[in-house]
Amino acid sequence: IYFLRASAQTIGAFMPGAELNVKAAFQSLGNDYAFSLFSDGSGTRGTYGLGNGSIAAGVITLDALSQVYQFSVNMALVSFSVSGQTPTQSTGANIGYVIAVDTGLGTVTISATQGGAAGTPTGWSSAFPNLAQAGDVNFITNGLSSANMLKWAGFGAWIPSVAPGGSDNFFTVNRSISPTKLAGLRFNGANESIQDALIDATNQLAANGSEAGDPDFIFINPVSYQTLVKQLTSQGVYQMIKAKINEEVSISFKALVLPTANGEIAILQDRSCPSQTAYIITTKTWKIRSNGKMAQFLTYPGFYDQLGIPVPGSDAIQLQVGGYSNVTCNAPGANAFVSLPQ
Repeated sequence: IYFLRASAQTIGAFMPGAELNVKAAFQSLGNDYAFSLFSDGSGTRGTYGLGNGSIAAGVITLDALSQVYQFSVNMALVSFSVSGQTPTQSTGANIGYVIAVDTGLGTVTISATQGGAAGTPTGWSSAFPNLAQAGDVNFITNGLSSANMLKWAGFGAWIPSVAPGGSDNFFTVNRSISPTKLAGLRFNGANESIQDALIDATNQLAANGSEAGDPDFIFINPVSYQTLVKQLTSQGVYQMIKAKINEEVSISFKALVLPTANGEIAILQDRSCPSQTAYIITTKTWKIRSNGKMAQFLTYPGFYDQLGIPVPGSDAIQLQVGGYSNVTCNAPGANAFVSLPQ
């Protein structure tokens, strides 16, 4: 603390570096929100034992290349299995610390010790194929149920790829009594071109006649997006999407347009969208609800009201960045999950 104060007014001293770390923390939280928007609430960022993935000498080859973008150096990871809604951590509950990420090969290299060399933590194996950040998974019975999950209930939770079964209890609602209305439409377009799959899924969604209205956005993975662009060639039509960040800042970006019987829908690519997956979204049915600002310095009323938490036994403080929020949908039946061929 003394060093922070003493260097605050000195050019090129410690404060600029501290400010950079704070900005990085907020950036990391923003990336986590982007990941969580498409997730199922389990915290799973990638897998290495459910497909062709593997682990050897600390090098994890992920089942899907696109999953690699959900990892970054210095992350602390847990490896776990899932049975129903119950997650089980790897034997010994050891942590894997990310020391390298190769986006070209789709690999994540971990160490069994913080700042150590590449190595597989004791107990890690393809028997515990799910990877999540430490602290993102509730390792209790039914820890992945909506009442216990520690991450956002994103698109993957509200519009699951598999229709809810008879024991479903999603925020106290048994969605199995009307799976499409209460948990969205599922459309298998794996045997069609991406363009045809999206058009057919959109037409089927319109045929369901949701009172919430027609969808206005489609989200897909960048690989699927580029494949779609190639399929359309000269037929591709684009439009500019404008988004207002605050009173002073607005951004705009280009979106591909899909013509359907119910009008044009903008197609956006997002690296957090799972591979071979599209979400057809009616945006007015969704909200992100937050207790306070979504990204904020955390304080604890009645205990640590001030900014920064003292570190016991050290002349230092710890800054925590986070928020208390979740995703809600008032008409899941106006949205769809689509399986794509690539």
